[in-house]
Amino acid sequence: MLGAESGGGTNFNVVPEECWFTIDRRINPEEDLTAEKIRLLGILERCKQDGMPLEWEILQEGTSTSCEEGGPLGEALSRSVYTVTGEGPRFEMCPGLLETRFYAAQGMPAFAYGPGLLSVAHGPNEYVDLRRIVDTAAIYALTAIEMLNA
Repeated sequence: MLGAESGGGTNFNVVPEECWFTIDRRINPEEDLTAEKIRLLGILERCKQDGMPLEWEILQEGTSTSCEEGGPLGEALSRSVYTVTGEGPRFEMCPGLLETRFYAAQGMPAFAYGPGLLSVAHGPNEYVDLRRIVDTAAIYALTAIEMLNA
């Protein structure tokens, strides 16, 4: 679970009549979305049954996926990264809800790879080094060529 938002009241010295909060529960690939959703909603239901006036709305949900980095695509991507940068890639899980899940649902391997840093992605100080955009384009091209020739 990641930090989310909360709010309520009109001033720091006034007890609010109402408050609100969001829950951002990210599902790991080894977890079952349906089971975790039932568990979380069960907690909210119990709070409601205990007399808390709660309402909720689900804004977005999606299953988590992962791809075998030792498979053909992961190996091709690794070789391409090394060819262009001279360094091996570091595979890591992205905490976002990515389009790669649609490929995984069809049994197709997919990786999210780009020029930006995951540590600043979608944040107030997000940036991308323009030199990495050129490197990333070359990595995409080399990976595509290798996969198409396989």
